[in-house]
Amino acid sequence: MTKTLEITGTLSAPFIPQLSEGWPRLTLRVSSTAGQTLGTFSAQTTVSPMPFRLYLDSQNLEDAEVTLEALCTAGVGAEAVLARTTRTTSIADAISGPLDLSLEALDRGTPDVKIRSVSPSIIELNGEVIIPPELRQEAAILDVTLLVIQEDGYSNRYSSNLAEHSLLLNGDGAPFTLFIDPATVPDGRQVKLNIGLYDLERKTIFAGNSVKDVDLSAPPDLSMLILRKPRR
Repeated sequence: MTKTLEITGTLSAPFIPQLSEGWPRLTLRVSSTAGQTLGTFSAQTTVSPMPFRLYLDSQNLEDAEVTLEALCTAGVGAEAVLARTTRTTSIADAISGPLDLSLEALDRGTPDVKIRSVSPSIIELNGEVIIPPELRQEAAILDVTLLVIQEDGYSNRYSSNLAEHSLLLNGDGAPFTLFIDPATVPDGRQVKLNIGLYDLERKTIFAGNSVKDVDLSAPPDLSMLILRKPRR
């Protein structure tokens, strides 16, 4: 299994507004000094702070420093960013954690919304993805995403993505952790876990797998998720 390092901590937003569909998303992106994204954690949330755990492939940590960018967003695009903070730190400090990242509101008419403190009911999903030798890539992005099944059977809306963990990977697999706020899961909707190994532009999928009908009240064993060649 690929040697990974983990960054842990919390993301704190200045406010969490309620949206017409879904909830705002807290995201942590870790980049190299050259600007390449090494890993991303995100989750919809109704509370703040939100815990995170992000795994990084140690083979990609050749620089002495990394840049951490934390965002609170309500949609896609620059105009959807509600709050942000950026920190450049040494890799040693980043992994020694835990890190407390407090986001600052952008000047876009901050709504008068109270913050609910983090709930003890936050669900933690841990697992490990295994890539068979014939499907391994020299460099690829490994995505693990928890999705809501919409009323039309698809999961392609912004609000359908409950939580995500991704990393730039050069090896044969990696662990992952997702944190889920149960208040963001629509009543009566099924959820599934999607895993995909993509090229660096996310245009080609090399391998994948899925776990359907995930019961968040009694999560299944996710310790050995073996990727398969995608169907054509």
